[in-house]
Amino acid sequence: MCTSLTLTTSNQLNLLARTMDFANILNPDLVFVPRNYPLVSQIDEMKRPAKYAVMGIGRKTEPSILTDGLNEAGLACATLYFPDYAHYNDQIDANKTNLTSLEVVAWILSNFTTLDEVKSAVSQLNIVNSPTDISGMITPLHWIVTNKTGNVIVIEPMENGIVIHDNPLGVMANSPDLNWHLTNVRNYIGVNPQKLKPVKLNGVTFSPFGNGARTFGLPGDYTPPSRFVRAVFGKEAINVLENEDEGVKAAFHILSSVEIPKGSVFTDEGVDYTQYTACMVCNTGSYYFKTYDNNQIIKTCIFDEDLDASQPKAWTIPQIQHYGKLD
Repeated sequence: MCTSLTLTTSNQLNLLARTMDFANILNPDLVFVPRNYPLVSQIDEMKRPAKYAVMGIGRKTEPSILTDGLNEAGLACATLYFPDYAHYNDQIDANKTNLTSLEVVAWILSNFTTLDEVKSAVSQLNIVNSPTDISGMITPLHWIVTNKTGNVIVIEPMENGIVIHDNPLGVMANSPDLNWHLTNVRNYIGVNPQKLKPVKLNGVTFSPFGNGARTFGLPGDYTPPSRFVRAVFGKEAINVLENEDEGVKAAFHILSSVEIPKGSVFTDEGVDYTQYTACMVCNTGSYYFKTYDNNQIIKTCIFDEDLDASQPKAWTIPQIQHYGKLD
């Protein structure tokens, strides 16, 4: 389970933010992969050339596996869980790029700069029905991709092949597929943030109990359709965002409405909860994140690293809450 959204500031910065909700404990690292560092697929052990430096969340021991990230050219991508819909192939295709589902993010970010490039390359992608070493499981996923332009696509591996959607809302959650979610928004077009005025019925005035009465009907549960709708509402209702700082704060506040506390959702694997929340700024290379156990937002930037380094780099993510102090 995950939720993602994009935001654009008035100074034309584009942000991709997401929650990572999962029952299996990820214990991820922040990973930096330099330019031209070849990534090795676990499917065919082939070293594939890479062009662009990448920063994102993954594991330092497996730089080919990222759950989200951005590259030096401003392309950003995130995985989202896609159970009951994701369909992979059983066989390797020697004429295509063979990857596991968890290797797709690193492949996209290390090789492409525009959405058109991604669309073209995905036609040659073969996602193989195989578990990864890092998870030991076959992970059903779809992907949201954006760049500096603010345009957004969603990549969904369906039974009839990989489908690429332009995403006009810039929001994504889990199953069902994107077209289903876009149709479902029609059920909530009457929800808005404006004040509801009193009405008179037979001479009696009825006033709303409080502000926010026109948000009545906004779903509050943790299912993917409800989280999708809440993210759309938060994105559309947010004030004008002047700069990166305002955009990042807005992203974390909007996503706080879909974060899952421990104990609220149980799965066959255990307790599903929001293990981390991240926000990527395509134009500046900044990557912001916080974890369930450390609510302080941490900022890093891909351009603070040596883009031509010879080896990847990783940082252990703090999992102990840090509390600020007043001077």
